[in-house]
Amino acid sequence: MAERYFEKFPIIKYNGAPVRNITERVVTLNSVYNNPIFYYPYDIQQSEQPDDIANRYYQDEYMGWILHVTNKVIDPYYDWYIDQASFNDFIIKKYGSISNATSKIKYYRNNWYANEGMISNVIFDNLYSTVKRFYEPVYGDILYSTTPLGYKRKQIDWKITTNAVIQYALDPSDPSDPPMNGSKFITDEIVDVYNNTAIIGSGQVCGKSKTLLLIQHTSGNVTETGSLHYVMGRESKKKILYTGATLITSNIPVFESTYWSPVYYYDYESEINEKNKSIQVLKKQYSSQIAGELKALLK
Repeated sequence: MAERYFEKFPIIKYNGAPVRNITERVVTLNSVYNNPIFYYPYDIQQSEQPDDIANRYYQDEYMGWILHVTNKVIDPYYDWYIDQASFNDFIIKKYGSISNATSKIKYYRNNWYANEGMISNVIFDNLYSTVKRFYEPVYGDILYSTTPLGYKRKQIDWKITTNAVIQYALDPSDPSDPPMNGSKFITDEIVDVYNNTAIIGSGQVCGKSKTLLLIQHTSGNVTETGSLHYVMGRESKKKILYTGATLITSNIPVFESTYWSPVYYYDYESEINEKNKSIQVLKKQYSSQIAGELKALLK
């Protein structure tokens, strides 16, 4: 018999009409959920849905809910692995365009994966003391050797929310849009910093008012000032002169910059989607037990 998930939920009155109480929550068979021997690993294929897997494995398409429950899927659309075309549609809907998602930074991460080679003891000894934390010793025989063969990058995914935050004092005499109106910039849009017609830096808007503009995820010479210096938003097209540029926060010193890489929104979302690809499938012999337990608890 088909095991429809929501048919197990009790009927309640809502606005005078009988409806399923989908807010009901139960904890079923924790001993099964937390024991890896009851599952086998599976990588979802392109466009494959829970009912496809359930129909093939449990011979019941309506038992796809077991995959949701056992893999803690809350949102059936975006907590489940989606194919590339659907993923790109999701990106465009959320960020406006693929270009936005691939150019805007989410955070910075220790980029050990970009350099997995080993450096000599001499090179390590000559490093700045603060960057030595990015390395760990490599020993030939850990039982008998006390001197490392060299050092390699620590494989730790350290994260930093941003590299720096700059505050701009907007020019009250700017004739392009008096009075100065930094509030017309769009939050998180990329702005370019100009000296006359030359771009000297860029960043993303993280704070704004009529008189001030804050940007983060900066690159280039974003603190340079002068009579012809201005910022311009790539989306808002807002352009305004500034009279001062102040470094508010500096999380990544110049000599550490090579140890960090930006993670763009597209990469961030792609990593989540790839993680959703690998699921655990409850072995068939326990599926009826889970369904029966849920039905009993929801009575």
